[in-house]
Amino acid sequence: MQRELLKTAQQALRAGLNRARRRKSSSPLLILGLAAALYIVGQYWYEPDAPLPSRGAELICKISHVYDGDTVAVRCDQGKLKVRVYGIDAPEMGQRPWGEISRDMLRGLAPADRVRVRVVDTDSYGRTVAQLLYEDQDLGLTLVRQGGAVVYERYNRFQSYRTAQAEARQEQLGVWAKPGAQQKPWEWRKLNPR
Repeated sequence: MQRELLKTAQQALRAGLNRARRRKSSSPLLILGLAAALYIVGQYWYEPDAPLPSRGAELICKISHVYDGDTVAVRCDQGKLKVRVYGIDAPEMGQRPWGEISRDMLRGLAPADRVRVRVVDTDSYGRTVAQLLYEDQDLGLTLVRQGGAVVYERYNRFQSYRTAQAEARQEQLGVWAKPGAQQKPWEWRKLNPR
């Protein structure tokens, strides 16, 4: 949301600056004022990336954006982080409608206030891999329990996730409602590389 507002504000200011340049009667002070406003708006909404936290660290952050069913952006005191939710794999956004359903489920779980980000690792894309905890709830585990994602067995060591997945599968929730590639997103990615 902030990026969209920033882009809109920058576009409006650039348009005003271009109009001011085209007019011969425009004051240099007007041009200078618009340029300064463009700079200030950019600085106001600029949010630095947080340094990558070490394994085992716990951060208190706010979820600022849900990209898909297993990736979010969070704002912490140290800056912003892109977080891959630990232990789960959600359908990709290109797996319609499953990717959107999974993303919307995670959005519904994402609290309006702070979450604990318990760092597990860093993945090959430079994202922090972490459990997202709100009060006593593990958001990744809850997503698996609701059928919004599957256990990423290659990386997940907790039996509770497997139990939750077995229950969701038995009850035919979410991705388990009907068979398909949404149940193994890692295989779909192999067949549909970016």
